[in-house]
Amino acid sequence: MNDEKKLTERSLEIFRELVDAYIETHEAVGSRLLSKRSQFSLSSATIRNVMADLEDSGLLYAPHTSAGRIPTEAGFQVFVKGLLESSDFNNVEEIAAFKALEEHSQEGLKALLEQATALLSELSSYAGIVFTPRHNPLLKCIEFVTLNPHQLLVILISQSGHIENRIIPSKKELSAEQLASLSRYLSECMEGKTLDEALKAIQKEMSLQKNRFSAFATNMVQKSLEALQEKDDDAHTTLILKGHSNLLDHVDQIEELEKIRHLFDAIETKKTMISLLDSTSKAEGVQVFIGAENQYFDVSGCSLIASPYKSPDNKIIGALG
Repeated sequence: MNDEKKLTERSLEIFRELVDAYIETHEAVGSRLLSKRSQFSLSSATIRNVMADLEDSGLLYAPHTSAGRIPTEAGFQVFVKGLLESSDFNNVEEIAAFKALEEHSQEGLKALLEQATALLSELSSYAGIVFTPRHNPLLKCIEFVTLNPHQLLVILISQSGHIENRIIPSKKELSAEQLASLSRYLSECMEGKTLDEALKAIQKEMSLQKNRFSAFATNMVQKSLEALQEKDDDAHTTLILKGHSNLLDHVDQIEELEKIRHLFDAIETKKTMISLLDSTSKAEGVQVFIGAENQYFDVSGCSLIASPYKSPDNKIIGALG
């Protein structure tokens, strides 16, 4: 449902003023306050009627019968969408940001990412976060070595010379000639591809040529590639966080400290942020995660605004937010 299209200009203006007021005060907003803030010369009664319509649309709710109104999560989504369609990021700020990044451009990727994270934190007065997915190099070849009748060593070599190896169980011993033949064939299939691309290509190739491979060989190849795919997220990803102490500046009550503590715990484990930013790095454009869309944000009352970033060849390689 596109709520924003259903709103009149007057309703939309009142709605935006209400959200702005709520963000400033952290309190339910009444019609009297809005009548003073709105650019329209409207009575409190008229504004109350508009607020009632907004509540019926699911964009507002009343925490108490006699209280003002508070934006719902759906309301925040509409509000955020409006923000994404316009920007008050002026030329002076843009030039300053690019200059700050340029100063660190010769210090390596990690230093550049750290500066970008710090800039996001500074500009937003919240926490800045940058995520770089695990390295996924182009492959050159794969080799199999028999360690004993029950184990095989799988060796994967990338075009840059990087080597990964895994030991997999083997219930049946293949001859050196069979392993060498399988290595040559698989190397031809995967050369110049990433591991993910190679796995899909090899699975397709082996399914089309079932008569060429025994069930054991097919299973062995599947296990080999899956074993090579299994990597520890913390060891093979970069997650940079700056300014998370800024979140404490927005805490007004003791209960909110406990909520922020839950969020900090989630950030410290990294897996939650990596999961969210990994999903962002597979999408196009800005992604917004609000409240109940994520269990940790639902508890803490926080949200994440993130966007993927690309390499010079236009491939998405990470996300920042």
